[in-house]
Amino acid sequence: MKLLYFFDEHIKPRISRGLRYCNPANTGILSEAISCIRQNDVNIWFYRKNGAVIAFDSGHLNFPGMDQAFADIHLDPIEIKHVFLTHVDVDHAGGVDVTGRNIFPQAQVHIGKEEEQYLKGDMHRATKLGFIKIKNCVRLEYGYRLIEDGEVFKIGAIKIEAIHVPGHTFGHFCYLVDDKVLISGDCLAINQRGGYAFFDFFTQFPEMNKKSLERLEGLLSEKNIEAVCTGHSGYRTDTDKLFAFRHESATFSRSKPFDEDAPWDFTKY
Repeated sequence: MKLLYFFDEHIKPRISRGLRYCNPANTGILSEAISCIRQNDVNIWFYRKNGAVIAFDSGHLNFPGMDQAFADIHLDPIEIKHVFLTHVDVDHAGGVDVTGRNIFPQAQVHIGKEEEQYLKGDMHRATKLGFIKIKNCVRLEYGYRLIEDGEVFKIGAIKIEAIHVPGHTFGHFCYLVDDKVLISGDCLAINQRGGYAFFDFFTQFPEMNKKSLERLEGLLSEKNIEAVCTGHSGYRTDTDKLFAFRHESATFSRSKPFDEDAPWDFTKY
C-alpha cells in the first residue's frame, strides 16, 4: 500500500482520536437537492435537480459499505455521469482511483488543471522534516477533464461555476452550484464561531490558501449562498460567518478541540 493511502487508512484514524477537528454530516438526504455520504471524516456530496444528479468528490479508496450508503440516499451510482473533484488528495479522489473500486463507473471526472501535476508526479504533496518530499499516490483513468478557473457548466438544469482556490493544494477548486450552494472542499474549516482557513497540518500552502479565501469571499459577496457543503465540517447553512476568520488558520489539540460538537473518534458513527 502506498504511503499516503496507508496514512489515510491506518494512521490518521488513530492519531485523530480526541482531537475533534472534523465533523462531517452523516449519510442522508439533507434537502430536496442535496444529499451526502459520510466516509469516516469526509463527505461525498450529491446535487439533484430535474432528474440530473452530480457528484462532488469521491472519498476514500475502497471504502466499505458503499452499496448500502447509496441505497440509504436512494441513489444508483450508475446514474451519475459527472463527478467534480475539489482536489486529488486520497480522501477526496480515492473513490475513482484506478487501483481500486470506481464508485462512479459511468462518470466523467473533472479536476482543476493545476491538479494534474500531482497525478503525473511532477509536484509533491507534502514536505516533512524539511526534506522528505511525499508524492500523491492517486491514479485516475485517462480521460479525466481538466477545468479552468471561471468555467461554467450546464448539466441538465444544473449550473456549476468552477472557482480556483489554490492553497490546500495548488489545483484546489470550489464549485458554486445554481448560484446558491458552495462545494468548498478543503479550503475552509468551519465551527460554531465561523469559517477559518483550513488546518496548516493538511494544507500545502497555507498563506496562499488565505489569499484565495479573500478572493473567494469577494466573488461570493453578491451571491445569496444558502448552504456550504464542506470536505470535513459537514453541511452548513449559517453562511453569514463563512469567512469570519479567513485570515486565521484553524487549529486543534486534545486540550482545545476545533469543534466542540465533533466526534471524539470519527470512525464511530
